[in-house]
Amino acid sequence: MVKKSSTKKSQKQQRLSLGLMSGTSMDAIDAALVLTERGEDTLLLHRQFSYPKELRTDLLVLLREYQAPLEKITSLHYAVGEAFAAAATNLLKEAKKKRLLSMQNTPLLIGSHGQTIFHNPEVKQTMQIGEGSIIAARTGFTTVSDFRMADTAVDGEGAPLLPFYHAKLFAKKAKLGIAVHNLGGISNFTYLGPKGKFFALDTGPANCLIDVAITTLTNGKSTFDPDGAFAARGATHKEALDFLMQKESIRNFLEKPAPKSTGRELFSLQLLEDFLKKYRTLSLEDTLATLSAFTVETMRMAYSRFILEKRLPLKEVIFCGGGTRNAHIISSFQSYFPMLRLSSIENHGIKPEALEAQAFGIFAWMALDRIPITSLTTTGAKKAVICGKISYGEIARKSR
Repeated sequence: MVKKSSTKKSQKQQRLSLGLMSGTSMDAIDAALVLTERGEDTLLLHRQFSYPKELRTDLLVLLREYQAPLEKITSLHYAVGEAFAAAATNLLKEAKKKRLLSMQNTPLLIGSHGQTIFHNPEVKQTMQIGEGSIIAARTGFTTVSDFRMADTAVDGEGAPLLPFYHAKLFAKKAKLGIAVHNLGGISNFTYLGPKGKFFALDTGPANCLIDVAITTLTNGKSTFDPDGAFAARGATHKEALDFLMQKESIRNFLEKPAPKSTGRELFSLQLLEDFLKKYRTLSLEDTLATLSAFTVETMRMAYSRFILEKRLPLKEVIFCGGGTRNAHIISSFQSYFPMLRLSSIENHGIKPEALEAQAFGIFAWMALDRIPITSLTTTGAKKAVICGKISYGEIARKSR
């Protein structure tokens, strides 16, 4: 299924990873400090740090307009690097204050996903900003960043990358047939089945449209739908749902074979603005109910087409990501598949909001150990590749 993630030597020694992640919704920078010992990962500390308000505004404008002077893009690349460096620095300060680590005895690497500002799977191009050299310079620790480029260089889509880590965590359950489903800004799942069956795909939007809609309609008083409570009080507007489902570009994506990825380029701010303008008479609750139904319907289609119609075994779906807390989406999905066991990754001892950051921290060590984290069935890459670019810090000797 996947290569073993560590040698006997690395399984025995202690390692620290500091992972940094900001997803499609750009609601926060996740920072996770992880101790790995004998191949087992333990989350020591996880925090979410807000983007500086002006920086987040500039990023949202960039994602809405998809054009900016080179000077502006360069400035944002450095500014995101500084924001990620600040998150890492603050997490390390808190960890030391809590006496969670001893830097003298345990090597530490930082793995930074960065902030995606462009993703076009059709031409195998993607871009994440947030200069890794700045993080290394500010923290002193060697930083691995820009994980997706190596995959696109061998004809992969550069996403999703989390399947490697899902497989590492749940290899023992694969014989039952499980899916590890991430509900972040975008929705995606990894399928792990018997006889090494292993593939992944993005299904469509998760929270990216919902979060912006509630932020817009409440004038910033709410930035997400807690537990899906607003949507649960509303009703799905069929015509409005069809407006989204019947968009030619969206139909084309839904009909593509796996593996496949998507992003804000398709499920865009412009799409949401057109939707809100056309259906401006809908209540807040009905708007969120319809957008939530859009998320669930695209999920349903993916499971039906890629798992159930192929008669692959599936006993359990394990949810991770911030959307795990959205009870309305989870219960709506369950109504389509009452035979499936649904659980939160939290039930398996892993914090849902921390998983992606945690994974990129581990991926930093994978890069130095020269272990690939992609495959033909997860990103479409022609061959498995080692991902990430290394920026050495002053404390590089402690990260070897």
